[in-house]
Amino acid sequence: MPASTPTLAKRYLFKLLANVASVPVYLAMEAVLPRALGPKMYGCYSFATNLFTQLSGFLDMGTSTCFYNALSRRQTERGLVAFYMRASLLVLAVTLGAGALVWLWEPAGRLLMPEVPLWLAPLAAVWAFLTWWGRVLRSMNDAIGATVQSELVRTVISLLSVGLLVGLFFADRLDVWTLFGQQYLMLGATAIGFWWVTVKAGRGQWEPGGRLSMELAPAQRRAYAREFFDYSNPLFVQALLAFFMVAAERWLLQWFDGAAEQGFFALSQKVSMACFLFVSAMTPLLMRELSISWGRQDLQAMGSLVNRFAPMLYVVAAYFSCFTLAEAPVLVKIFGGSEFASAILPVQIMALYPLHQAYGQLAGSIFHATGRTTVLRNMQALECVYGLAAAWVLLAPASLHGFGLGAAGLACKTVGVQILTVNLYLWLASRFVPLAFWRNVLHQIWSLAVLLGCAFGCRLLTLELGLGGSDSILRFFCAGVLYTVAIAGIALCFPLLLGLSRQEVRELVRRFRRRRG
Repeated sequence: MPASTPTLAKRYLFKLLANVASVPVYLAMEAVLPRALGPKMYGCYSFATNLFTQLSGFLDMGTSTCFYNALSRRQTERGLVAFYMRASLLVLAVTLGAGALVWLWEPAGRLLMPEVPLWLAPLAAVWAFLTWWGRVLRSMNDAIGATVQSELVRTVISLLSVGLLVGLFFADRLDVWTLFGQQYLMLGATAIGFWWVTVKAGRGQWEPGGRLSMELAPAQRRAYAREFFDYSNPLFVQALLAFFMVAAERWLLQWFDGAAEQGFFALSQKVSMACFLFVSAMTPLLMRELSISWGRQDLQAMGSLVNRFAPMLYVVAAYFSCFTLAEAPVLVKIFGGSEFASAILPVQIMALYPLHQAYGQLAGSIFHATGRTTVLRNMQALECVYGLAAAWVLLAPASLHGFGLGAAGLACKTVGVQILTVNLYLWLASRFVPLAFWRNVLHQIWSLAVLLGCAFGCRLLTLELGLGGSDSILRFFCAGVLYTVAIAGIALCFPLLLGLSRQEVRELVRRFRRRRG
């Protein structure tokens, strides 16, 4: 879109810095909310917001990905933006309507949200739409090459919002009502900021006319509707099955074990998401590059992108995940306090969840970028079968032929199903894109073993040195320093850990020296 789009490295750097800046917001929320709300209300909040998040994801039906890919290839086409803003209004109407229905129609509400206050439904519906819409606007800025400005906006708003949240907590004013108010303010301000970036970055370059207008001729509307329908039609079934599976497994946990176990799983899920923050900065940018490469019919470039960046992103995620697994007692103490002691095992299991998210998003991006959405639909149907079967066996009580494992059981199902599904996606992608499937699979195994060994080794060493107990924050900090030094040393001596050859490392060093010179 702009005359000089920043390089991939620069856009990743700004996304990474924005994610780093958002870490205090995320950590503050997850350290504050469980303590302020308690396990039961925190579980109710998590269940309600998750339900409507899944609904907005279903209503999306892959259209936001279609929009992102199309805009990446046709960056000055204002009609795309005008059409998708109209589609967003439809998502808003249905999401809010569903929230009102669950709140006002008590039989449906009690069935869909057992043991959860029904007045949470409309609040969660608004939150889910604002969250989804913010992601759409952010991806739009990525598509037009305005990542740097977009991430600066997100950074500023994130840092301001954490101050408000912490202020509410220490003023003893933080409850579920003020929490939603703070979230609406942050999400609304972020969306406005992203839209301002879109208008500013594309000023004078939109076609036709040079300005971003929401006007759309009937012929254009029909053409875009056909384009989006052709792309997303196979994804309808995928979206429906994904919504059903994720909502059903959380509903089973709520039905069999109640809101407290829901809160333990929610905490484990949030901790795992924190591990993915540093990786999530890169995946949308790589998705854009994959889409552009497909537009040029350059399959070799698509394979090279995956082979080069997927192992690196996997290790970055594993660096945080393995340390989280080893030090779960400390993290649970920091985030939840003594009331969440039963969340230690779910946190340890869910710590492994971010490992395959990068691989999953990249493999999925190949199918989205190439328009092979029927594969995504068929894979979702298969995952629904073995995923729900695993959820029932792990969550149901013994009287219903299950193990009754509660939050730990759902964590086991979530991690196990993701590992299987992501590698199936990767194998299918390797059938038509030249990527090294078995090399990537073997790298997943041995690199994880190395990082887990380092994490537990540093934990045991700091315990033997008497630096504190298993949940000591001082010992946790010392173990983190030792772990970081150990991983950095291994990566320098054996760059294959990051998926790099020694020649690639020497080339990177040469480039760095030239820039400094």
